[in-house]
Amino acid sequence: MPYKDPETGRQRESERHRRRAAERRANGLCIKCGKNPPAPERSLCEACGERGRAAERARYARGKAAGDPYGGRNPEGRRRMARERNKRRRRERKEAGLCVRCGELPPAEGSVVCEACREARRAEERKLYAARRAKGLCGRCGGSTFAGAAQCGPCAALEEGRAPKKNAASRARYAKRRANRLCVDCARPAGLAARCEPCARRSWHSSGEHKGMPVYPPRYTVVELATGEEHGPWDSWEEVAMCLAFEKLLRNEVEIIEDAHAMMTLTGY
Repeated sequence: MPYKDPETGRQRESERHRRRAAERRANGLCIKCGKNPPAPERSLCEACGERGRAAERARYARGKAAGDPYGGRNPEGRRRMARERNKRRRRERKEAGLCVRCGELPPAEGSVVCEACREARRAEERKLYAARRAKGLCGRCGGSTFAGAAQCGPCAALEEGRAPKKNAASRARYAKRRANRLCVDCARPAGLAARCEPCARRSWHSSGEHKGMPVYPPRYTVVELATGEEHGPWDSWEEVAMCLAFEKLLRNEVEIIEDAHAMMTLTGY
């Protein structure tokens, strides 16, 4: 019987379907047809499930032919489900001691991916870098560069201010020397210490604690070469990179002046 209020009709129909599905599930029947037992670990029987999958494939094919992303489904919802599925799969593979990318081989030392997947990723990165450089773009972000430079201004500024990272080889070398009671710097006998006496003395004299005075971090000022206009001062290379990106300046169009604290010149070696 049609309802005067469509919203009330939809609510009552939904309640009726939920009630019928609960009754069929309690009786061990397919919640759609109510005749056959459901498939293992499913709520539908095999026939109803196959009909539903066929209808879903046909609907997806129509949406894809029309050019709709994800076959006409909600893109944001599908992307969220994909991210959650990838996180769950990555966590399960990591807990099982397998490569988080292929899930078949154990990961390499100091990594979460196996050697084959790591080499495949490196090959993809080299291919992407070569394609970007062939077009005269930044090999890191794909942005525009000046006069065929390898990096754009923001990427060059970030790379210039980034401290070198310890890779897996250096960590393995450090652990091996410590296990053999060798100096981690020069590999000479060091006993129970991490460094031999000369290396420890050199490290101590080059530290801020030995100088006895605080060494304040430097500040940076960006100067446009064409106009002489100054931007800043900035406290880090990240802020310099954001300044270049905001002002749309390239690295070779500016001069970055490092304003070191006076105490650094008096106490530095």
